[in-house]
Order: sequence, then structure tokens, then C-alpha cells
Amino acid sequence: MEACGGTTVGNGRVFISHSHDDNARVIPLLAALDAWGVDYWFDMQGLSAGQRLDERVQRELTTRDVFLRICTGALQRSFWSNLEATAFRGLQADDRQKGRPDKRLLISVIFDHEYQREPFDGATIFIDAVNAPRQAWLSDLRRALSLVALTSPGVSRRAVLGYGAAAVVTLSSTAAAAAFFLDYRSRSSTPAVPAYTPGKLIWRMDQLSSKKLIPPLPAVDGTTLYVATVSDLTAYDLANGRKQLWRNHYTPIIGFAPPVPQGGVLYYSFDNTLYALAAQTGKQKWMAQVPSGDRGDFATSPVIGSAAVYALGSKGALYAFDAGSGNLKWRNAIGAPASSSDNVSGPAVDGSSVFIGSADHQVYAFNTSDGSERWKFLTRGKVVSTPAVVGGVVYVGSTDNYVYALHAADGSVKWKYLTQGAVQSSPAVADGVVFIGSDDEYLYALDAETGEAYWRTPAGDLDQSTGIITNGGAIARYPAVTPEAVCIIDKDHAVRCYDRSDGTQRWTQRPSDSFSNADPIAAAGLILFGSGDQNLYAYGL
Repeated sequence: MEACGGTTVGNGRVFISHSHDDNARVIPLLAALDAWGVDYWFDMQGLSAGQRLDERVQRELTTRDVFLRICTGALQRSFWSNLEATAFRGLQADDRQKGRPDKRLLISVIFDHEYQREPFDGATIFIDAVNAPRQAWLSDLRRALSLVALTSPGVSRRAVLGYGAAAVVTLSSTAAAAAFFLDYRSRSSTPAVPAYTPGKLIWRMDQLSSKKLIPPLPAVDGTTLYVATVSDLTAYDLANGRKQLWRNHYTPIIGFAPPVPQGGVLYYSFDNTLYALAAQTGKQKWMAQVPSGDRGDFATSPVIGSAAVYALGSKGALYAFDAGSGNLKWRNAIGAPASSSDNVSGPAVDGSSVFIGSADHQVYAFNTSDGSERWKFLTRGKVVSTPAVVGGVVYVGSTDNYVYALHAADGSVKWKYLTQGAVQSSPAVADGVVFIGSDDEYLYALDAETGEAYWRTPAGDLDQSTGIITNGGAIARYPAVTPEAVCIIDKDHAVRCYDRSDGTQRWTQRPSDSFSNADPIAAAGLILFGSGDQNLYAYGL
């Protein structure tokens, strides 16, 4: 580092100027800023056409006194990045005229040799991230920001300004340190008081499954708990001490999926058979099977539309069965066959369309009436995330590291958000917020309208000096969302529950070491999940 300031710099809030071509390469820097508790603004969205900065960028520029440039060739070619630098230097000039020459600081971090120094660079702090080891240049950056405000635990960084060096603290919660804020305002109603102690084991149903490492799979409808295992499907009354209501014996050979209760009917698939059962009695209404010519099994739980039940076959075909009779209405192959060793996307239905991802990198939309293709959208990776469709928008992840929001009408992109790893997790959308996990071991809360991140938080312990997550795991499953919490199960066999408003960690439990592929279910103040130790667990939210 060529220079370093020695006095407090303004309010210590950081504006990061970069080219969007460099989003992925600045991830280590963002992780370090998260760990240090720095209040920064990093725009993941492209700017619209025009000749001036939009209002949100102007607002952030004027209210943040540290300007951090990600110096690359792409930055120098970016019209918008040059406009941002010009605007910030104009603010510096105004401050000098007002007798405040040290109010604002410009820091340049060089990320590639293509960057050519500019005339005004002599007045900035330079940090070499090309030739220096990561730990060395991060240490230089931390010294340059040594007087930047860090928050104490439980205090929003947006509200803390101008702390001196003596106020720098070590956060006691690494999960709290890693959550970053842009402009989050909770849109949910006042959360109800939990009926149970958060993170406490409330009850456990032992030895429900007859085979080890194959977890029981729960579903809840009102006060009825349904549990599928390798030997049976059972209904219990949660309001009456989990009293057994009925039990049907089945013997899956290949696999089975979580049951789906809807409209008084319980839909359940195992191997190549799909059942529709009376939810109250378990009596069979109809049965359907994968067509013999396809020779496959059902790969996911079904999804229920107004007139049909949709399910994916293991050979890559999507089926529509009549909801009243179980008769096959149509089938449509969706590209590469699903691998038995991989996660697969399940269908999602909305109005006249059914949506599904595929191993051939596509997101498909089909007409519910006849299965004809409406549109398809190509990503750069397998789509094993099950879409969520809300308000005419399809939200889905891809193994190309992006979360996509697509217009349901034509498949055009509304926005996309880049994470640091493959997105196998399926999204949950609530009150205008998209909650989704990534293989980068972070859980994200994104604005459903713009894709802007409200917060992200690690599934593990974040090392504040390196930005590396330890004791964590990728998030490849569906998050369970309640008015006050978001819960996930990661590949490190941990159940983690976070505060929905800001991503701070509420609690973590590891009751066994064999349930990384389970989906948590939130119901009646509890989080439920099955485990490969053959037990079903219920913890207080």
C-alpha cells in the first residue's frame, strides 16, 4: 500500500465502485468487509441507459465518505464507473472549498495488470491485489479502513456513524457480522410470540423408518402430520399428542417423495406409482403410474393444479394426470434425463402454465391444457432448483451461480443475482422477499422486485480475518420461512435458524449427522425434519 490515512475519515461508510463484469472476482473483498462489520454499498444490478447516475446511486455517493474503486481494465472501460469517480472527486473538491479536506477518502484496489493509472490516482490510496497474497492486501485494506465504523453486536450498521479506532470491536456473532444491509424494511406483520423456546427440542418420534440413512419425510396440513417412510405412510393428530389417525403400508424399492396434502386429498409417490388418498382416512381415490414405455420412476413430489397433478419422471419427462381420475393427460420430455445421483427440479404451476428446470440448463414453461411448450430460457448450468411462481414472476436458481427472476408470460429476464456458488436450493418467496441458499454456504434475502440483496448470512462460522466459512456447508435445499424466521438444513448436517428481518442467526442444532438432504417444514411454532437416524425431530422456532 502506497499511503494510508491516519485520521478518522468522515462517517466511515463505503461506496464500492466497480464494473459489473468484475462481480465474481471481488467476492473475497466483500466477504472480508462483511466479517469486519463495514457498512458498504455494492450494487449488483446494471444501470439503465442514460447520461446521468440514477437517484439511488447519487444518494449513496453523497452519504458515504469512503470511495473504494475496484481497479480493472473493465472499470476503465465502464462509462458508469468513470461517472461515479468524477462525481466523488467533485464532492471532494466541494469539501476542500469548505475547509474539510480530509472528510472523504478514495481507495483504489488494483485487481489486474490491465488497469492503467489515471492522473488523479496520485491523490488516492493504492492497494495491490495482483502481486500481493490475499491475506497481505486484505491487511492493507483493513489498515486503510482502520478508523471506519464497525458495529457492536445487535446494532444495525446503518445507524452507527463515526466511531474511532478505540470503538472497533470483535463481533461475538459471526453470523451477525456477515449479514449485510442495503435498505431492508420488514414487510411482514408483527410476528406472533413463539409457543416454544427457540432451538429447543420439543419432541422426537423415534425409529419411524426401518432402514438407516433413509429419513422419514414429513408434511403438515393444519393439525395433521403425515410421515412417509420406507415401509408406510402414516397420519398423526398433532393436536392430540401425535395420536395415530391411520396408516397405509407401502414398500418402496427405488425411492419415495414427501407427501403433498391439498384440498382434502393427500398425494404420495414412490417408485413408479402416484397415489391420491383421502387425507382424513387414507383411503385410495386413484392410482397412476409412469407409462410403461418410459420405464422410469417418479423423481419428485407432485404439484397440484386446478385440474391436473404434475410430476417429473426420472427419465426426464413431465407428466400431467387428471386430478379427478388419475388418467394421463399429457407428457413432455424436457431435455436430458435426470440423474439418480443429482438433485432434480420439481414442477411449479401458476394459472395456465407449469414451470420446471432441467439438467439441459433450461427453464421450461408448458401449457397446462395440452403440455405444449410456451417458452424456454437457457442458463449456463443445470437447473435443479424447483421454481417458485409469484405475481407473474418465476424465481429459480441455476448451477451457473445465478438466481433468476423471469417473466412468467414470456421467459424474459426481470433480474438476475450472482452468488458465489451453484444455486441448487429452491426459493421461498414471502412478502416481496426471495429467500434462497447457495453452494457458497450463504443464505440470501433478495428483493423480489429488483433482485437487490437485503442481506446474506453464512451457514457456518465466518473467519473475520480471511472471510472463509468454517463448520458450515452448502445450502442445496428449500428454506422454511415463517413471519419471524428462516430455517435451512445445510450439507454439514446442521439445522440453522435465522432472523427473517436481518439474517442474524437465532440458533443452530446438529441432532444427528445424516440429514443433509432433508427439507425442513415449519408448522405451529415448530421446525420439523426427518433424519437418517430414523427419527423425526421437532424444534421450537
